[in-house]
Amino acid sequence: MNSYLTRQEIKDTNSRQVYSLERKIQQGEFTIESVGDYLPGNILVTNLGNLSTEYMNRSGCNILKHSADELAEPGPEYFQRFFVPEEMNVFVPTYLKMQQEQNPARIYNFVHRVKTLSDGFYKWYFASAKLMYTAGSTIADKMLLIVNESNSAGQIAKKINNVLEESDWIKKHFKQFCLLTKREKEIITLVVSGQSSASIADALHITKLTVNTHRSNIKEKLPIKTFSVLYRFATAFGLTHQ
Repeated sequence: MNSYLTRQEIKDTNSRQVYSLERKIQQGEFTIESVGDYLPGNILVTNLGNLSTEYMNRSGCNILKHSADELAEPGPEYFQRFFVPEEMNVFVPTYLKMQQEQNPARIYNFVHRVKTLSDGFYKWYFASAKLMYTAGSTIADKMLLIVNESNSAGQIAKKINNVLEESDWIKKHFKQFCLLTKREKEIITLVVSGQSSASIADALHITKLTVNTHRSNIKEKLPIKTFSVLYRFATAFGLTHQ
């Protein structure tokens, strides 16, 4: 990977990484506290209940010149202290909207400025945010973010890849996964659980014709020919019943 990436490359890479990191946390492979300091760049968790910074890795603390406890203490005032108000008034409401929607597949990418109190001026950062689910949970009240200074995103992305060891399967199929609608993902879950179009129609309160239309659209979006490959896709992206 080159050190300098286009905006789209940064978006694609960060999206995969925050997705992979959150999936590993949800599956219980590790906790954010156990891995955060080993990841390059800035990793943080925002508690959406009180808008406090619940976790910040060492890298982020070093940039902001505060300990994790100091960053957690001010609660929502944290956003006032380090961010441009006009930008904060966009991304914070988006966090809360994502919390209401509870869409485990949605990733929010945005560019914003961060001000460190030591030098008093702003730098541009690129952020990818995703709801963070714990093992066995279906409701998330925390937001996981990977945030990196824009001009270093390429170097950071390569290092994060090495630590996370993202699977080739997720890398290869992530864009196709993002093309799927929420309904199409629901239907994939039911298909790989062995349900017929008729039973899926009953479960989702739609017609069998509508189900078959969705299935046709899924086939167009995914380069998948067999049930076993579809099952592997569903497992990789958390579309199977736990």
